[in-house]
Amino acid sequence: MKIIKALAIVAGIILIALVGYYFYETFRIKGVTEKIAEIIHLEDQRQITPQLEKYLHDDSTRVRARAALSVGRIGGQRSGALLIDRIADPSIDVARTAAFAIGLTGLNQYARILAESAGDFPAAVTARAVKSAGRLADTSMADVTATLAEYLGHPAPEVRAAACMALFYADARAEAEALVPLFDSETDPAVRYAALFCLSRLGIDAGTPVYQAAQADTDPEIRMLAVRGLSHSSSPDAIRLLAISLNDTDLRVVAQAIASLQTLNKSDGAEYIARKLRTQTDEKLIIASLVALRAQHSDLGEEAAERHLHAAFSDNIVIAALGYLAEIRGDRIISVVDSLLNDNPPASIRAACADAYAEAGSSSVVARLAMLFKDEDPLVRASAFGYLIALDSTQVDLYVRTALADQDMMPVVLALDQIATRKLTGYLPDIQMMMANRDELDIDIRRSLIDVIEQFIDTVGADSTMADLLIQGLFDSEYVVRRRAATVYQEHFGRDRSSMVTPVNTRISERKLRSALTDYAENPVAIIATNRGEIEMELLFDIAPLTVLNFIDLAKQGFYDGLIFHRVVPNFVVQGGCPRGDGWGGPANFIRCEYSDRPYERGTAGVATSGRDTGGSQFFFCLSPQPHLEARYTIFGQVLYGMDIVNQIVVGDLIEEITIREGQK
Repeated sequence: MKIIKALAIVAGIILIALVGYYFYETFRIKGVTEKIAEIIHLEDQRQITPQLEKYLHDDSTRVRARAALSVGRIGGQRSGALLIDRIADPSIDVARTAAFAIGLTGLNQYARILAESAGDFPAAVTARAVKSAGRLADTSMADVTATLAEYLGHPAPEVRAAACMALFYADARAEAEALVPLFDSETDPAVRYAALFCLSRLGIDAGTPVYQAAQADTDPEIRMLAVRGLSHSSSPDAIRLLAISLNDTDLRVVAQAIASLQTLNKSDGAEYIARKLRTQTDEKLIIASLVALRAQHSDLGEEAAERHLHAAFSDNIVIAALGYLAEIRGDRIISVVDSLLNDNPPASIRAACADAYAEAGSSSVVARLAMLFKDEDPLVRASAFGYLIALDSTQVDLYVRTALADQDMMPVVLALDQIATRKLTGYLPDIQMMMANRDELDIDIRRSLIDVIEQFIDTVGADSTMADLLIQGLFDSEYVVRRRAATVYQEHFGRDRSSMVTPVNTRISERKLRSALTDYAENPVAIIATNRGEIEMELLFDIAPLTVLNFIDLAKQGFYDGLIFHRVVPNFVVQGGCPRGDGWGGPANFIRCEYSDRPYERGTAGVATSGRDTGGSQFFFCLSPQPHLEARYTIFGQVLYGMDIVNQIVVGDLIEEITIREGQK
């Protein structure tokens, strides 16, 4: 009895302590740092709770602004109503954050409200409201885009620039023609850039005089946009003008000129590209030229391609040359590919050999592709699989089953894609088994399974078997899969199952966030050592704390050491951080997207994703401004020093080590 009594006393003490702690935590006054840490944590969980709503009305403007940003990032039907009220906040910081954040929600019913009311606010708020209206509008909202065009005459240049971008976001081609006279009369550089960006990205033919005038601008960023615009011009002088830019002093402009000549797809343009190729020494421009000539089906670069193929200056050039020669030679390329494979080249070239065999299009290559389908490298197997499916339709089941049983996730995902695309419902038992054992499967395989189930619903109907499979998806360990399963269920079964989608299992605690908010009051710096030199990048903890903490954790673990840059697109991005080296890899978990209104400039670092909230370790550097990526990919860094190194990077270059410097830039 004494023991029972003692235990009861202890239990009572513990209960009193827990109740006391609850009331202490609930009613004590929290500091700004604690509140922001809690907001970030709720954002990480993708939860709009009563507490987060309360923070929208906090005494601290910093807290209100941070809460508004988080509500926009989380989204959902309630987010718009919560944010529209905050646009009238007495604090400019809160109001402009809310105006930006509502554009992240995807709720297009707010496009009209924002467009009509934006002019009632200070210019900084108006600019963000106009941009958000453009992001939320679609091509059916002619009245909204007409209203947005009216802001082109606003007295504040910030608003005029925002109106240009809003027309681009809304794909408002008719209204965009008003940017032609605006560009001629505008004196503000930011507005001129935004106007030219919109004209060139939308391919407005009426902008040809603007493109031609801007082609001689002293700013290479302006020249790049002008050259891009000319790719959509119907002017008979367009090819001649683009040929002039092939001799630009900035290689990014040259790369854009090659791409623009490719887009025009005229024989005269191919002649200019081929002529440039004969004397070109820059690896990226050689590849760009070969890719352009391949797209144009022009044989004018055959001699140069043959030379580059045998010179083997780099694997990347060999791959481009092989692809080009396969396009123009057809089955005459088979002996060349056979010869290459006899030398046991690296996996990237073996995968390119599969591409070349496929270009031959002959039945004789099926056996060769079947051999590559057994290659030791998954990239090669995946390449061969896609072509075997296309060339040997009698053996589709064999190839799909083989790929589905592969030990690597890439062929499995591609097999599931084929099952979904072809609606091969005979694989339903396989899908059921995979869903039952999904915890053992890669995240990307589980995402693909939901896509297969959705396609099967279209074929066999929304029956109980499909419903049960989606219900299983609602309990997946990965939030992105759970969310996708709930969306598909609602679309096809008409019932909202979102309440069954449990919050994200966060890896970063509130305590760690509170500590980081103090430690990184000044943004840290990442020093990226590559085989070409060092790149110093400011890590923007102030706008993307979860992403930065993830990057720092990976860097300190040595995760990036020895990885390659696997993707380089001239005048666009340099991308790396994939542990597989093929763009399919990442850590075991996804991180949430943290969109911001910070612009994508030259040297800005963003997170590569395959959909919302699917970031991990892969990141990219912008080689030139990319405004269209704004609020679509998380920005987490900005190059401080070493942009010349970034410009030199080619596919296969190494990240040797990443170290973090804290406290000072």
